[in-house]
Amino acid sequence: MEVLAQSSLLVSITSFAIGFSVIARNVRNKLFLMFSILMTVISAWALFFFLAKFWNSPGFYKAHLLAHIWLAPTSLAFIRTLVKLEDAISRTLLSAALVIACILSGLLALGYESRPVILEIIHFAPGAVVLQLLQLIWLDRKGKVSSSAPSQGGGRIDRRLLIYLGGLLVLAISSLDHVPWLGLVVPSIGNVALTAYLFFLSQAVLQQRFLNFGSIFSRFLVLLAMALMLTVIYSVIFTFIEGKPALFFLNSFIVSFLLLMMLEPVRSMVGYLTQRLLTQKYQELLAVLRHSQRTLSGITESSSLFQAILSTSDRLLRPEGSALFLLQSDGTLFRRAAGDLSSGLTEILATHPLVEHCIFLRSRNLLPVLLDQVLQNEIDRSASRKQREYYASLIDGLRALNANLLIPLFDDVEAPGRVSEAQCLGFVVLRVSNPPEPWGNNWGLLSVIYPYFEQAARAMRSLEVFARQREKERLAALGEMAAGLAHEIRNPLGAIKGAAQYLETEWRGQPESRPDSRFLEIIVEETDRLNRVVTQFLEYSKPWSVEPQRVELGSLVARTLDVVRATLPEAVRLEFRLPPSPVSVTGSPEQLRQVLINLIQNSLRAVQGRSQPLIRVGLGVDPRRPSEVVIAVEDNGHGIRRENLSKLFIPFFTTSPQGTGLGLSICQRIIEAHRGRIEVVSEDARFTRFSVILPTGDEVTEEAHGSGKSSRR
Repeated sequence: MEVLAQSSLLVSITSFAIGFSVIARNVRNKLFLMFSILMTVISAWALFFFLAKFWNSPGFYKAHLLAHIWLAPTSLAFIRTLVKLEDAISRTLLSAALVIACILSGLLALGYESRPVILEIIHFAPGAVVLQLLQLIWLDRKGKVSSSAPSQGGGRIDRRLLIYLGGLLVLAISSLDHVPWLGLVVPSIGNVALTAYLFFLSQAVLQQRFLNFGSIFSRFLVLLAMALMLTVIYSVIFTFIEGKPALFFLNSFIVSFLLLMMLEPVRSMVGYLTQRLLTQKYQELLAVLRHSQRTLSGITESSSLFQAILSTSDRLLRPEGSALFLLQSDGTLFRRAAGDLSSGLTEILATHPLVEHCIFLRSRNLLPVLLDQVLQNEIDRSASRKQREYYASLIDGLRALNANLLIPLFDDVEAPGRVSEAQCLGFVVLRVSNPPEPWGNNWGLLSVIYPYFEQAARAMRSLEVFARQREKERLAALGEMAAGLAHEIRNPLGAIKGAAQYLETEWRGQPESRPDSRFLEIIVEETDRLNRVVTQFLEYSKPWSVEPQRVELGSLVARTLDVVRATLPEAVRLEFRLPPSPVSVTGSPEQLRQVLINLIQNSLRAVQGRSQPLIRVGLGVDPRRPSEVVIAVEDNGHGIRRENLSKLFIPFFTTSPQGTGLGLSICQRIIEAHRGRIEVVSEDARFTRFSVILPTGDEVTEEAHGSGKSSRR
């Protein structure tokens, strides 16, 4: 069989695989759909040519000609979708190609392909694609293609131009293969070139404006180098051991094993060579990235890290404004920590669609960067109204942040007994109209610089670990100080209280010389209050060990509420919602009871003065996270001011005259010792809800914070 037929089979298999891989990403994307249709037509075109040569069948050759006829309209429809052409010339070309394809299909069905004139017209039917590509080159030079930014001057070759010229070249050399009178100079070069071009085109479709020409070129050279090595080695093996299948199998296995081991070194070498071929600006970009990454490793302060991230973003993308948002300790929202964006939101929820979509992209191994132009492309190319509305909401979200580009800071978190998952620690938002040099008209720069932001997230996580270690050391020092504090303060307090009580007793028998007893009462009350502060400070600063056990939360909460109800005022209504099935956690029942009592007492103080005071306690499993159980304490009290929400768990912060400011801090430490967290949602003058979230698994920390008396704020 001739080489042209064999290479046609390669084109058929490759184009079908490429089309299937693209449509599998998103079946509702019009661009992906049009590309897959084009790949299917090309696959059929090449397959029927192979079958016609293999069986020498006129029927298969006729099917090949039919696919050849429809190459022009499917290619033109794909090009219009890719670059969003709406002009009269492209519409006329597509309409003419459809009419010609229908006429030629009819003539083919009637058997007129035997006439030389009709056959030549069929051969050159894809010529309309040449006209469309020439128009695109002209429009691109004029800066009129709607899907791309104006090209920059200086004589630099635009990467889109390379794609257009590549299409013209492939059409030209394919004609050499399939038009008999042009002559078969190199029989398989057209199909080989077509296979390579389809690979590049698929990457352009998948990455859209994130197209990184250098990365694609490097990847293709790696594949080409490995294919050539395999071809040479297997050819040598086949020549010397022909007729010995067992020996051929053994040598093939050894060679394949060695080549797989060489894959990474070859990829690195080819990547280095392709980078050396790129522009000087690209080398300068890599130098900036390497310097910025080295700088990250030496940062030990969070403020310096934040400034370094924004400074690097400014150097790489030259935005009009930028800001850094960080995930708060309670995990409920992202708040702006640094930046110079003059307007826009200063905080968003952790479940905001922008963040959720970044997580979705990362889970699909896609670049998790949001750019308004790419989202607009998704709107234009989506066949689903629901998807168009979804992408429009993402664009609105970016605009609300006064930005058009969002780069997340993901770090892989390893949980005991679970598969590591990515956590978004924050994100950088930027307002930048066009990508800087050397990228000009596309955003392939983002795929190159994104690893820096991944490293920044790891540095951020390392700073958190470092800060936790410093906090642990600080608390250990506080524990030592607390022992001395108890000795130095409690003894004088006891003496003061005892003296006041003694004077009260002595003066009872001498009413005529007895001073006002209010001062003695104040001394006793203040002494008791200071003693409580010292006790709670000791509780906060001193860890102790417990024996964890399996706790059925429904019965524990019910028993705790029975105790609390006896002390509640009659006007306060206490409600409890049990889950439909029992839920259990591993931990200390006394500590969990202490947390619940403390939260209820805080709610009791919050509802004082309300006409219908209500405290509602709920217990259940979060349907979004089945491995977590939630204990919620909600009240319709006075709420918490927005500016105080972030300070609730800071030791000694309190808004209550009777509070010590340690109750919620102790509760937080107890829950964190159980590998859980506390979240709070409040609206001033309306309600407050504290949610204690605990894992249902058996893992608990070896060190927990012991039970003690109920602490209050």
